[in-house]
Amino acid sequence: MDFNVNELLNSLSYTLDYVEKDLISDVTNHGRRVAYIAARIGQKIRLSNTELFDLISYSLLHDNGVTKSLIQMPDPGNYQKAELSRMHCVEGEKNIVFFPFFHKVPNVILYHHEHYDGSGFFGISGKKIPMFSRIIALADSIAICFSEGKKKADIEIWIKRACIFDRDFVDVFLELSRNIEFWLNMDDNFVFQALRAIMPSFHRESSYQEMHTVSSIFSNIIDAKSPFTGSHSRGISEKTGILCDYYQFDRDTYWKMRIAADLHDLGKLMVPNEILDKPGTLTPSEIAVIQSHTFYTRKTLEGITGFEEIADWAANHHEKLNGKGYPYGFDADRLDFNSRLLGCVDIYQALTEDRPYRPPMSHRKAIALMRNMAGQNLIDSSIVEDINRVFESACATA
Repeated sequence: MDFNVNELLNSLSYTLDYVEKDLISDVTNHGRRVAYIAARIGQKIRLSNTELFDLISYSLLHDNGVTKSLIQMPDPGNYQKAELSRMHCVEGEKNIVFFPFFHKVPNVILYHHEHYDGSGFFGISGKKIPMFSRIIALADSIAICFSEGKKKADIEIWIKRACIFDRDFVDVFLELSRNIEFWLNMDDNFVFQALRAIMPSFHRESSYQEMHTVSSIFSNIIDAKSPFTGSHSRGISEKTGILCDYYQFDRDTYWKMRIAADLHDLGKLMVPNEILDKPGTLTPSEIAVIQSHTFYTRKTLEGITGFEEIADWAANHHEKLNGKGYPYGFDADRLDFNSRLLGCVDIYQALTEDRPYRPPMSHRKAIALMRNMAGQNLIDSSIVEDINRVFESACATA
């Protein structure tokens, strides 16, 4: 399959900016803004197209570890502490191990908060810090200052005086800063277009199995969104793979289903944690927000060429055969077998997981509840029986 890597990266990284927006309510487009600033610096120092693409990719993904570090901290939910903790750098570096960079550089994410004078998290200084990390550190600080409403002149003065940045890149930034268009392009209304205009366009021949390495990165980020569903997407992906083998799906369909399972809850990155993790009863308006997540999943994935079926299967996992699911109210005539399968696996995984409001259900109880749902024409009874057949023996010996 000939994949447009730009589409893949832009669509998936878009959700990361929603994580930033959730955690810092007055900040939007942070990742894209960092990538834009870094890219402008990269152009000035004459990076090759593949190097520029990688710099933009690292920039868009630089804070991918924040969600995981948030739930591992003593004070979960405190973004400022997570952002100022080395943990999000460590987790972010782990997540991008398998991302298909053109020129993979070790520790770019790990060291993106290192200071040129050695006063960062890990005490790395000067040129020992990877070049991309030094550029991203500078771009990150400029982007934050801009989002806080600081004036151009004040940002320039602070950057000039700070001893934590590589002076070579500071000089490049100051040269760029002379032109007002550099700053105007950082506006929320223009930053995506500005970044897209800079980003080199690449197509790569990749299999769906290779694309699964990217989807698994975002599966980890999705599961880290909430401390209550730490392995939900991974569990669904693994069980979906077992059932695909049971049905003897071809290899392309197998891997497309695994990707759909990885990304089925991608839209939850756009749902505020205060609603997602609310311990009490949700209000009707909060329920509507929760139900929007599958819509966001579809809108994010349908922009990726080659992901048309994946987008459909992933986004349909809360639709019901009687047309009373969400967000579209699709009925049996609209829901193909793979959509029905992923919906059933999602229910089975959720029921057998440990949740804060209940212990995990046994296999037998989960199947009994799902049979009842099938009897109400909500889910496919034949798939429920296949799930019982496939997983009953595994649960009996567990």
